[in-house]
Amino acid sequence: MELQDVATHVRRRFEAGSAADIRWSNPHENRDVAPEEYSRVSDPSRYRLVGARALAWIETLRDLELARAENATAPSWGHGPADARAVLLTPEGDAALSILVVLGAMEGVEDAVIAIGVGTPPVSIGMQPDCGCDACDFGSDDLLTSVDEMFIAVMDGNLIYAEDKDWTLTVGVNGWSAHGSEDFDALVARAHSGASIGRRMITGAAWLP
Repeated sequence: MELQDVATHVRRRFEAGSAADIRWSNPHENRDVAPEEYSRVSDPSRYRLVGARALAWIETLRDLELARAENATAPSWGHGPADARAVLLTPEGDAALSILVVLGAMEGVEDAVIAIGVGTPPVSIGMQPDCGCDACDFGSDDLLTSVDEMFIAVMDGNLIYAEDKDWTLTVGVNGWSAHGSEDFDALVARAHSGASIGRRMITGAAWLP
C-alpha cells in the first residue's frame, strides 16, 4: 500500500461522514481582505470539517492496522487548541514518528481546531485553522488539504523539526516554516545532508515501506 492509497481511504471515509457537505469557496480569490475581517469569525460551526477530517485519518490508520490509537493527555501548548482532547497514533515501525492529534474547540464548537504534535515531550508542527478569523479564510478545500499535509508530512518520513534558543524550524510537505532570524535555507540544507541542527531535532522514518 502506498501513502496515496491511504489518503484515498481517508477521503472516502470523510465523504461518508456528517461533515462531508460542509463546503465553501475561497472568499478572497478575487478580492482583498477587508480590515474588519481580522476580528470576525462569521461561522465557527463550519470548521467542524477540520475535526472530521482528522478523525477520518485516525479511524483509517487504525482500521488499516497502520497505527494503534489511544487517548492521550493534551499538551499545554501556548498556541494550540482550547478545551482540547488528544489521540496518540503509534505506527508499527519503531523508527517512525508517532502522531499526537489534538482536537479542540472554537467558540464553543467542538473539534473545530486540530493540531499535530510529534516527539517527547510533543511539539506542534501545525494547527488548522491556524487563526480562524474571516481574513485568514481561504475556503474549505485549502483547509482540508492543509490537514492532510500535516499527517502526510510525518508519515512520509520527510518531516524535520528543529529548535534552538531563539528559533524553531519545521520542514514539511510544502517547504519550511520558521520563527526567528537565521539562515534557514542553510539549516535545511544541513539537515537534509544528515547533520544535526539546533539543540533539539526531530525526524523519523516513513510509515510505509
